[in-house]
Amino acid sequence: MTSKDFLTRLSGELSGYVLLPNQDAYQQAVEIDNGRVQQHPSFIIMANSVNDVAIAIRVARTHNMRLTARGGGHSAAGYCLGTGAIAVDLSLMNSISLDQKRRIVRVQMGARWNDVYLYLMNTGTGLIPIGGGCPTVGIPGFMLGGGFSFVSRSYGMSVDNLLSVGLVTADGEYRRVSKDSKSKQDRDLFWACQGGGGGNFGIAVDMEIRVHQPRTPKMFMAQIRYNPEGAQEVLGFYNQWVESLPNELAVYGIWGNQPDPVDLSKTTNMFGFTAVYNGEFKQGIKLVQPLLELKAKPIYAQLNSFTLPEFEEVNGRTTLVKGRSAYIRAGIMPPRSMTSNAIAVLEKYMKNAPSAASFIVWTHAGGKISDVAPNATAFPHRKARFVPELKSIWETPQDARANIEWAYNFFQDLEPHFVGSYVNYIDPLLSNWNKNYYGENYKRLLEIKRYWDPDNLFQFQQSIGSMFEPNTAMPLDLSPLNRTFVD
Repeated sequence: MTSKDFLTRLSGELSGYVLLPNQDAYQQAVEIDNGRVQQHPSFIIMANSVNDVAIAIRVARTHNMRLTARGGGHSAAGYCLGTGAIAVDLSLMNSISLDQKRRIVRVQMGARWNDVYLYLMNTGTGLIPIGGGCPTVGIPGFMLGGGFSFVSRSYGMSVDNLLSVGLVTADGEYRRVSKDSKSKQDRDLFWACQGGGGGNFGIAVDMEIRVHQPRTPKMFMAQIRYNPEGAQEVLGFYNQWVESLPNELAVYGIWGNQPDPVDLSKTTNMFGFTAVYNGEFKQGIKLVQPLLELKAKPIYAQLNSFTLPEFEEVNGRTTLVKGRSAYIRAGIMPPRSMTSNAIAVLEKYMKNAPSAASFIVWTHAGGKISDVAPNATAFPHRKARFVPELKSIWETPQDARANIEWAYNFFQDLEPHFVGSYVNYIDPLLSNWNKNYYGENYKRLLEIKRYWDPDNLFQFQQSIGSMFEPNTAMPLDLSPLNRTFVD
């Protein structure tokens, strides 16, 4: 449905505009952080208002077209775009405002976390959101899937700080929902938006988010790295040590090739930690000191004092795919699960990665995250301790299979140490994905989906209610990585 007359009429209704495949701006709009994803919508609606989003939904329903929504363009599987579909791009809708007295930020869903960080920095209040560790990530997908922050152990997950969501549902109506909504159906919808994943229940257009005053104006930050030969000792110690840490300290992990501290023109395979302490520098040093006193000494350790937004800007860009091709996997690990056997899997695969660009990072969970019941929000993995994310990255198409199968086998071997997976690192090759992402909450999510979207307008390969299951026989069927919809 791309006739000239139709597009002229559509353009006349919008406060935004339409992008077509023959336009340079269209090519920019279909580029996301993962260069492997090549999806080409029939056209893109650059929405400039809630009404524009409602028009897009009406057009999709009237003309029986599929529909996707693009926020920040960091969708791990590229589900924010779909070939032959209508794509709604929210990037023009990016206003931010602060109610300083109530410590609430209201933000439109075309904004990215770096916009929010910069806005709050410019207020001079020192307030921080519970936002993404990569500042270029968009807000809607991150929030709707749960949202881990470097300060989540202090203040809970992003969805624990979500106060209300404004979204356009499948009937084209704008609704603001919260836990205090009058109707049970609206309260159910808000619950589903607290971890039920993006793209399932409507198009989120704005949110109200609680922000916090950190314990100190600047936080203690540490980057500590080790030679892989020390993995068993260091990670074995870490596995137990984190159980004794205060909620104010998060100690994330990373393993991959990084700049050599002696010769910055080279890279060296190393693993280590990124520590963020929501408190005084002196106390932060004291807390991480045990990591510096192990027999396996660090290759280097950097200790800094930053505001959280400053740190996000410095650290977050180190994990970008940057337009290269990537396949992303994830897992949820319970307390004390980084055992000797699990560490051996890390050693084996990180030693034999087919691409030097690939790496693994893991979130250190627990603290306030664990204080919330698994069914209080749609995000079920409240007892997680580590949330590993593997990014297999390569440059040329002929290298795809080797890198994808390496990553697939890597996390299949780690699977005995997992109790689920994280929907924000959505994986088209993940078996039993609905159980892994949503646990016992899937049944309720399915009921809410059927109520709010009875015609399944908002659907994709791994949307709520999809019957898709990947074929994982070897050699792997890679076709699920190359599509958004299942016909």
